[in-house]
Amino acid sequence: MTGLSCLSITACQVPLDVLERLSYSREELAGRLTSLRRNSRARAVAVLSTCQRTEVYATWPGEPDEPALLAALARDRGIPSWVLRPVARTYRGDAAARHLLRVASGLESFVLGETEIAGQVRAAAELSRAAGGADAELERLMDAAISASRKRQRRTSIPAATRSVAGMAVDEVTRSNGGTLAGQRLLVVGAGQVASIAVARAVELGAVVTVCNRTPRHAHRFAAAGAAVVDFAGLADCLAASDVAILGTTAPHPLVDTHLLRSARAADARQLTLVDLSMPRNVDPAVRALPWVRLIDLADLRSDGTPEAGDLVHDLAAAEEIIEAELQRYLRWLAGRSAAAALRRMRSGAEGIAREELARIAGDLPPEIRSSMEQVLLKTVHRLVHKPTLELRAAAAAHDGGLVDVLASLFDPAPSARGRAAAGTGLLTGEPDTTARRCGPPLDAQGLHVRAVDQAGHERGVHRAHKLTM
Repeated sequence: MTGLSCLSITACQVPLDVLERLSYSREELAGRLTSLRRNSRARAVAVLSTCQRTEVYATWPGEPDEPALLAALARDRGIPSWVLRPVARTYRGDAAARHLLRVASGLESFVLGETEIAGQVRAAAELSRAAGGADAELERLMDAAISASRKRQRRTSIPAATRSVAGMAVDEVTRSNGGTLAGQRLLVVGAGQVASIAVARAVELGAVVTVCNRTPRHAHRFAAAGAAVVDFAGLADCLAASDVAILGTTAPHPLVDTHLLRSARAADARQLTLVDLSMPRNVDPAVRALPWVRLIDLADLRSDGTPEAGDLVHDLAAAEEIIEAELQRYLRWLAGRSAAAALRRMRSGAEGIAREELARIAGDLPPEIRSSMEQVLLKTVHRLVHKPTLELRAAAAAHDGGLVDVLASLFDPAPSARGRAAAGTGLLTGEPDTTARRCGPPLDAQGLHVRAVDQAGHERGVHRAHKLTM
């Protein structure tokens, strides 16, 4: 059975400078997943890297190896393992799956119900898939997380835009400006989802908005929202003319520092409020030393992330129900998948017994008699495996691996017969079934199952009950 584990490091646990070193850009991550998978000895790895967290989800063929995963991450980011070990949270199995669903639904964010995280989870899933080492169980879990997020947004009234980091940042600037942004010159640096929400919210509040970005193709979208658009080369001039600047890009290094600000603005200039929503940070923290600069970063916003009451309790309960339903759906799929190999083993053993009996007693009987005997033995196999099949599925759903193994081996050859079984049926070695070649083709479970249903009406319920879902 696959082992699932999550290594989670968030802004609530570590200083921003540590989280900054842990963060990956999308372009960088595409080239690092293979190394992380190899160094952690995992079968598949997915990394969720945002302004609030870096989380690594991984699967192994057997038990999870969290120490190897932490060591692989530390090595990849050039951080000593002893720095990460006390601040990293680990989740395993069902707890890891539930955690990802909660993260994707915005319930683990310091801005409750944020919307950006769903797209980030989707991007993490795409990168993991593109990096190879595909794992159906991890892919299915990522899909379940995205589904939970969509349903949470559709079925609850937790506000979307105003609960986002960008929306909350605009609201914070508005409160500090006496409750209004009317006439304020507000600069947005970036062109992603953060910028879209910030522009829409600021224009709605009456600000004069300018968007500074590197990609002209986004100009029409922001112009339609009511903002002026300038090229990134004009950043210094924009900062000189602005009252507020909100930065939300994926740049791997600071875009604004003390040198740029001193060259752009006079020492006696009016106050400039900088809001840095990026990770890695777009604004060098050293700008706080400038008396006319007010810097607000993610750490400053964190304490203001709790929304008002009202119907929130009801919405949270509804969100938790959605997450639990998606989790149980995933676990049922997982149990069915893990049971499939055990069921094949059990059915193969039972059919091997029937095959041996047919070879022993049929001899050189005419084909029509042999076919009748085959049907009788097949009915016996179906009766034998029906109840164990139901018990095995129940054990897999309950994660009782011991019972699954016992039931899977129920019809294995006895130790004294292993040599004969291996030579005669190929069940243990995977070699061709020489007995079957002498006595006719091997029993085809699906094909014979259909014929048995047609010829034995009183067995219909039994056949349907234990039909495998692969």
